[in-house]
Amino acid sequence: MNRFAIVTAFGQDQPGIVAALAEGLFQLGCNIEDTSSVRLRGEFTMMLLVRLPKGMAADQLADRLPPHISSLDLTVLCRDVPAQAAMRAPEAATPTYMLSVYGADHPGIVARVARTVSDHKGNIAVMNTRVVGAADKPVYVMVLEIKLPEGASSDPLKQALDQLKPSLGVDLTFRKIDSVNL
Repeated sequence: MNRFAIVTAFGQDQPGIVAALAEGLFQLGCNIEDTSSVRLRGEFTMMLLVRLPKGMAADQLADRLPPHISSLDLTVLCRDVPAQAAMRAPEAATPTYMLSVYGADHPGIVARVARTVSDHKGNIAVMNTRVVGAADKPVYVMVLEIKLPEGASSDPLKQALDQLKPSLGVDLTFRKIDSVNL
């Protein structure tokens, strides 16, 4: 039976992080199945779902990987993922929506938007945020990919999001995505 692990690595951004992680995992007999990475200002973070070689557990991977990446000064965390959770399965035909939020940067935007989505049974599948603009007039940009339960109407969520606009001082755009292709 296949065993899987989630590997999270983060540290100061520099050339070679992805190469070193990929080479180290390969040399240890791991297969990289899914990844997500991002540069956050001067920091880099990457999450990988890896299939472990026979006989290796996630905690052993955590012990064996650092020599392959020691020069990069990364923090690496590994944890087991149940095989059932890691198995590839066809995506359910659940509607997918894109929510874009733009406005003056201030605390609470993510918390209030995420709570509204959750309260309407939405699942945030992808979230990206960034502060842009001049230092004296920062603009907060947030883009979310949201899945709603099959058969659920998006109207109540759209209405709730529209009600957030004045209290958050942001512009919101909520629209259905016809298809998502990776």
